[in-house]
Amino acid sequence: MAHGKPAPDVYLEAATRLEVAPNRCAAIEDSENGIRSARSAGMRVVAIPNRVFPPGQEAVALADVVLDSLDELTPEAIEGA
Repeated sequence: MAHGKPAPDVYLEAATRLEVAPNRCAAIEDSENGIRSARSAGMRVVAIPNRVFPPGQEAVALADVVLDSLDELTPEAIEGA
């Protein structure tokens, strides 16, 4: 991988290895750089903000859906993203 987050490289590599188009993938992220990385890769973004080091509101606004905890992470939540 050439670049770390917030560059999309890690997510694009994951999609390539899975043989799935990035727009058919969902990324679950808790950090600002992670949210930006997944969005740049063209993936659906589910943000579960880190409570200790929360991402900025500008980054959170890039997410397709924002959840409060992993307990809320369901297939329906991802489909709604």
